[in-house]
Amino acid sequence: MPKREKAPKQPRQSRVKTPELLFLNEWASQQFKRYRLVQLLGIVFTVSLVIQAWSLANVFSDMVIDGAFSVSLLLIALSALFIRALASFGRERLSAGASRSIRYSLRQKLLSHLTNLGPSRLKIDEDAALSTRVYEQVDALDDYFSRYKPQLFMVSLIPCVILLAVLPVSFIAFGVFMITAPLVIIFMIFVGYKAAQANRRQFRVLAMLSNQFMDLSQGLAELKRLGRTGQAKQRLSDSASAYQRTTMGVLRLAFLSTATLELFASLSIAMIALYLGLGLLEQLPWDKGFSPVTLTQAFFLLLLAPEFYLPLRQLGNDYHAKQKAEAAATDLIEIFSTPQHKTAEVVESKQVNVSAVKTYSTALLTFRQLSWEEEGRSRLAPITNHICEGERIWLSGESGVGKSSLLHLLLGFEEAYQGECFVYDKAFSELDLAAWRGRLAWLPQTPEWINGSIRQNLLLGIQAPAEQVLYGALVKSQCDEFIRAMPEGI
Repeated sequence: MPKREKAPKQPRQSRVKTPELLFLNEWASQQFKRYRLVQLLGIVFTVSLVIQAWSLANVFSDMVIDGAFSVSLLLIALSALFIRALASFGRERLSAGASRSIRYSLRQKLLSHLTNLGPSRLKIDEDAALSTRVYEQVDALDDYFSRYKPQLFMVSLIPCVILLAVLPVSFIAFGVFMITAPLVIIFMIFVGYKAAQANRRQFRVLAMLSNQFMDLSQGLAELKRLGRTGQAKQRLSDSASAYQRTTMGVLRLAFLSTATLELFASLSIAMIALYLGLGLLEQLPWDKGFSPVTLTQAFFLLLLAPEFYLPLRQLGNDYHAKQKAEAAATDLIEIFSTPQHKTAEVVESKQVNVSAVKTYSTALLTFRQLSWEEEGRSRLAPITNHICEGERIWLSGESGVGKSSLLHLLLGFEEAYQGECFVYDKAFSELDLAAWRGRLAWLPQTPEWINGSIRQNLLLGIQAPAEQVLYGALVKSQCDEFIRAMPEGI
């Protein structure tokens, strides 16, 4: 029988890592050089740690046994301590800088993607919830990039170096370290899984609270007229209380994780201390009358024991930051996975009527069987017509016939259309969208205003024109009279 060919093995990374972790690691790779420097400083920190423990152990043992004091060993210990402090400071500064750069680039890309989506962004979520993702959830990645990711390297480096240093000194201490360290890691993973679920609930409640607050702000005047402000206030209060409960749940898990890891580490250090104390007193049950370690070795092991568990405890404290980052990355991936040409569904379309009020000679837009079908649904019935410069066009038709869809096509937010569309006899697909949109003005059905002055809203997205041009626009829009009557003006 012919041999059956084995399927090629999948890369180990793709089998183990979740899409959220792949997303986070992809962004972290942009700061590859900084993280390499962080690892280099971590190596310096670890070597200095072992040298410091060895020097101090010899200083203490000489003082106890011989009553002597070695200045050279003390200077070595102080130098190692100083180098550790510098390395730790450098690691923190580099990690914080990497996190800041990553979050800045990520936020810029998110805003650019949402801008290109245009009105289609509303199919992901409302604007208030999207702003929460762009600002709150991007900032939620800070602890992952600045603390958790650098600590991953340290949690593998420091324990391994200490184990190599401990093995020639005491095999029993080496065994205690090897047995207790996995218990800390297992509990850390278990609590981290619960923390991930709590963080996802927290982000969902925060998005709902943001949407409700925006809706309440926009409809406050109407709610007052209807006498429904009390119900709206109660609804917002309930959402705020739900967010408070989810936040306290996350904090409760974080405190539980910290306390338990501290307990495991303290018990392990106590076991090492008990073994060394009984050994120095020659009272070990299985080896009475014999000391397995010297005083110098005992001091050395006691100084290294807390340092062995310290990176594990720190990683445990930061592990909830990883789960929080994964929860935030889930929503950010949803934004990037939304194609720019895909929009929400509408009802079955009918023919759109295009009526020209005033006609000039030059053709600005030309439609030739322009239509739009998406996933088997007709979004816009075929249109063959043209629009000339200076014309005023009225699109009429029942709700859902494709009026908004046609505008979205002309704004360049949709790509999956059929037929042909020309601008001055140039195919629409070949246009420079940035230049084309710079010539357009669009007022949606639900206009958006920034929280600022009238001038800031007028100048949004454009370079500041001359003052007379600004007031000329107010005159043309018949807004100049009531704006001039306002005390603050524009």
